Amino acid sequence: MTKITLKLSDDKKTYPPGFSLGPKVNLNKLSSVTFPENQTNALLSPVVQATLVGNKKLQIRAVIFIAPEEQNELEFDVYQNWYVDIEGNPQLQFFICYDLKDIVGKIFDIYEVSFEAKRKPYNEDDDVFSKIKTVQTFLWDIDPVSSRGTETNVQHG
Repeated sequence: MTKITLKLSDDKKTYPPGFSLGPKVNLNKLSSVTFPENQTNALLSPVVQATLVGNKKLQIRAVIFIAPEEQNELEFDVYQNWYVDIEGNPQLQFFICYDLKDIVGKIFDIYEVSFEAKRKPYNEDDDVFSKIKTVQTFLWDIDPVSSRGTETNVQHG
């Protein structure tokens, strides 16, 4: 049995399991929102929509909330992880990763992230996405302090 561990870089950052989706991920800053009573640096869960388009394409859209620091641009990456549940069904996880200082934010920037899931690398099954009933999506701070996630039902489009 192979042991799976998180990728640790030389600078003590912790990366999630899976593989990077690379430059095909779109990130758009929409606006910002204020939570004046916030007293914690805990991450806010993403709001996610997963839509199956014709059994061959799984489109993911997520809205994420990030307390900004003094910087010009958010650097991020999205990792996708395939796994098999206890009943033998394929499952998908997505990790929206960034690296910012942990602050107690009162103002949060709102971003929309959109991307298509990639097929399982070890399966040529044409309708593999039709077997996915839910996806898990996490906001992941790689520095490493925390992550926060949600589970979403896949809609058939």
